[in-house]
Amino acid sequence: MTVVLALECSQRSGGVAIQRATGAVRVARLESASGVDDQLVPTIARLFGEISASPQELSWIGVSIGPGGFTGLRVAIATAKTLSRVTGCHIAAIPTARVAAVSLGGPPRTTGVLLAERRGTAWFTCVSPDGDVLGDPGLVDPASLLRRVEGCDVLVGDAHVQQTFGDGIRASGLPIEDLHVNPAACLELTVAEAKGGSGTGIHGLAPLYPRPPEAVRLFDAR
Repeated sequence: MTVVLALECSQRSGGVAIQRATGAVRVARLESASGVDDQLVPTIARLFGEISASPQELSWIGVSIGPGGFTGLRVAIATAKTLSRVTGCHIAAIPTARVAAVSLGGPPRTTGVLLAERRGTAWFTCVSPDGDVLGDPGLVDPASLLRRVEGCDVLVGDAHVQQTFGDGIRASGLPIEDLHVNPAACLELTVAEAKGGSGTGIHGLAPLYPRPPEAVRLFDAR
């Protein structure tokens, strides 16, 4: 590996992380809700300058693929595909639940991550202490939550999740942490994917949507 780049644009707050093979991690924060399409590429260029590297040295790029915001995911994935086509770098598709679990820090725990709450359901993923997905992620509602969180040590969810699933979370007896996605965590997972030699081709890189996006539904309904 020469240079590894990670894009975390799935949530309202995210950013970019970069690292040379033997160098320190550099992180730049950005707000997806305030125009990630205008910020992302200039931010990537600035970080390459900070580590005195060129895009041609890029060996891997990791992308947090969601569930998350429609615009942030689309822009990050399009940017990753463009960089891969230009530089020939490998791509790692990182489910956002894995990023959220690793972002918690602290002692290794089995983490249940609830994302994209809407209409009383959320996308549930169980993440191992090593950051790997356990079992099959899927939509849950408050009635099915208790069954899905068996074996978890902690839950993660934003304010909407905590409100919708409040009774089920309290019944589980598990602590719940606020959702945070650290670009450095996405980078850590990308490095692990690179060491394992796995990756996702350009045509296999796509957003993870638990339901049809509202923008797509409205377009199809025209």
